[in-house]
Amino acid sequence: MRNKVYDKISSLYIFVIAFGTLPLLIYAYPWFSVDRIPEMLFWIVLNTAAEHRPLLIRKYDGVSEISLSFATHLCMLILLGIRGAILIAVITTLIIEILSKKPYYKAFFNTGQYSLTLLISGSLFYWLKLSPENITLDLVMDMPALIAGACSYYFLNVFFVSIAISLTTKTPLRNIFLSDFKVIVGYYLTLAAVSAAASSIYNPERPYIILLMVPPLIMIDQSLKRYYSLRDEAIETLKVLAEVIDARDDYTASHSARVAEYAKKIAQQMRLPVDYANIIEIAGKVHDLGKIGVQDHILKKKGSLNSDEMEQIEKHTEIGYRLLKNLNPYKTGAIYVLYHHERIDGMGYPHRISDNSIPLGAKILSVADSYDAMTSDRPYRKALTQAQTVDELKRCSGTQFDPKVVQSFIEVLKRDYDYKEE
Repeated sequence: MRNKVYDKISSLYIFVIAFGTLPLLIYAYPWFSVDRIPEMLFWIVLNTAAEHRPLLIRKYDGVSEISLSFATHLCMLILLGIRGAILIAVITTLIIEILSKKPYYKAFFNTGQYSLTLLISGSLFYWLKLSPENITLDLVMDMPALIAGACSYYFLNVFFVSIAISLTTKTPLRNIFLSDFKVIVGYYLTLAAVSAAASSIYNPERPYIILLMVPPLIMIDQSLKRYYSLRDEAIETLKVLAEVIDARDDYTASHSARVAEYAKKIAQQMRLPVDYANIIEIAGKVHDLGKIGVQDHILKKKGSLNSDEMEQIEKHTEIGYRLLKNLNPYKTGAIYVLYHHERIDGMGYPHRISDNSIPLGAKILSVADSYDAMTSDRPYRKALTQAQTVDELKRCSGTQFDPKVVQSFIEVLKRDYDYKEE
């Protein structure tokens, strides 16, 4: 029943934003005139090129798109006014959406949200603009207006799209809106600076002069694409390395993948932010990476470990931390890897910290890791049953494990893994 309500609200929201295109087109149409057709065609081509082949960012809910259209939209607001910017943005967006064969409702939602964004951010810009009307942009006098217009454009554009994603995926709006916030804000602010420079040199009689700003825009775009490409490559490389380490021992094959799955579901059950859950999942996939520094005969030993061997095993958390801490995608997760064998009572390793000193991500990894270890065959014992393992988690709750994490995991096991309490 709740899902049906979400679906209806989502459909209504998308329809309202999409339908908004029509009155905004009527509002923008008076800008059009025959003598403006050459300039209009120039901006349509430029804006189409800016929206072509957007950056695709892989996220928990699918793929997010970022293009250079913000730069051209801001230029159009400054140089053509609100009406001209809306008219060209709608035409360009429809061209792009038709060429990419997107459903009609998505196409008109995008035209609607772009139009609303341009109307509000443009109105704010012109309300704060201090230079005379005959001056397009004074970088000193109009700096507050430019900053306000650029920031409001970014906020509204991301906000409208985030609401749609939140309603369709049943995910908290805050989690979606703040995803990759720092990186994307920096990208938009850099584009805004280029747009301001382009607007300062623009001449309607020779619009091609603005093309001097194309190389910097391409460099900014390629830098962001390179950042996400390197991030994804680093994540994939270390995930493969973690899988290789798991494969050293038949008893622990796919262990890290299962721990990552459990850990993410615990985080979701605890209603932690999506980015937080993703970091925990990534940390789970590489939590045993430090075992690359542990010899095979110790890892595969069937009997009890002596004190020297135990000391070698305990070093794997610190080795993993050192491998991960300088890689940007793993900076936060590296702390969870370091502390995932610490205990609430302070009897864990490597630093014997306790309770509130242990990061929540590490507490979650600890429960997920211990559950998978207990339910897997090991050289020195057979796997415990699910019920036996849950009893052990409960028994150690408050001493080894965080009680809230244990309870959340039990709820996950009931929901997704057919666990039934006796």
